[in-house]
Amino acid sequence: MLSWHALRNPYLFGTPVLSEAVGLVDCFVREPRTWSRDLQVAGLFLSLDPPIFCAQPQPRPFGAASYLAARFPETPFVFLHAVTHSLERPTFALSVAQHYRRFRKAHRRARLIVMANTPGEEELLRRFGVDVYLAPQNMFVDETMFHPIVDRPRTYDAIYNAQLVPIKRHELARLVPSCAYVTKLFGRWSPHLKKAQLHKFVHGLPRGHVIINEIEADNVVFMDHVQVNEAMASAHVGLCLSKLEGAMYASIEYLLAGLPVVSTRSKGGRDTFFHPDTTLIVDDNPRAVQEGVAAMKARAIPADFTRSTTLRLMAIERERFNTFIDGLRGNQVARTDQRWSFNYCPKLAQLRKISDFEAQLSQKFTV
Repeated sequence: MLSWHALRNPYLFGTPVLSEAVGLVDCFVREPRTWSRDLQVAGLFLSLDPPIFCAQPQPRPFGAASYLAARFPETPFVFLHAVTHSLERPTFALSVAQHYRRFRKAHRRARLIVMANTPGEEELLRRFGVDVYLAPQNMFVDETMFHPIVDRPRTYDAIYNAQLVPIKRHELARLVPSCAYVTKLFGRWSPHLKKAQLHKFVHGLPRGHVIINEIEADNVVFMDHVQVNEAMASAHVGLCLSKLEGAMYASIEYLLAGLPVVSTRSKGGRDTFFHPDTTLIVDDNPRAVQEGVAAMKARAIPADFTRSTTLRLMAIERERFNTFIDGLRGNQVARTDQRWSFNYCPKLAQLRKISDFEAQLSQKFTV
């Protein structure tokens, strides 16, 4: 039975009916009526002349794009909207399309482009009349933050970097002889719910399985990218076990750190930079995951090979995206970073006050 509690905490559930229902609920989301100029939002100006802004989707539906478009109504903005969860579900794609139409009606001078993670998302959104461009999000991960540590002993057969929610299907790893977990709890859960989920997981861990994070009474301590990179160096294989989500940044982080990947079949885009030489796709059951980990561990794939193979695939998508941005800008610019045709930051997401983004654009107009 569907409940408001369930819809507010969709990651607690994995049933298809509920998943689609959450997509319908998203149709009723409205952009904030008032904005605090001190509100912290994530985004990045890829260009100021003309203004091209990549907006992360918080606050929903289109993050800072809604504020900037209203604040500068005569400015011919191009907003790029990042997708953080799979839209290969009709209700979710329909919700984005509905918000897209509202945005275009409210902000006539602005162009909004949704960056799809997969060809399936791209096709579905275009069918719904959305301006869409295929831009797999994992190409925006900074490879300097994740790299092999070759002299570190690999004490675990596998590592799984995943939020502690049912859609991540941690139970599929239970037959792996030894497994490390890097995790976090869903931010909007109550302390009571966090404590219950953490207690259930910790007390159900098989022998040889450990959480690497420090554990508090009702939460786990966040690990930064340096700590995560060091944790990955302690394992032979990285795991990806969800069936449906977004691009799953951890999937590319494993590969950049030199870990081969064992993954179940999935939708959402994490397989964009998978290669048969560095990844193995297995069935959705614990025995298949166990055998997949053993097989990839036995291959003893050199870490540098895994990383370089992945970087070659990323470079192709990055150059295609650079060409796209040059086209939106109307010209090519000299590159200070050979990887990008714009001022880059990891995942195209600077966390700043909304007033800082506004000032950045205002300063350009007054120069």
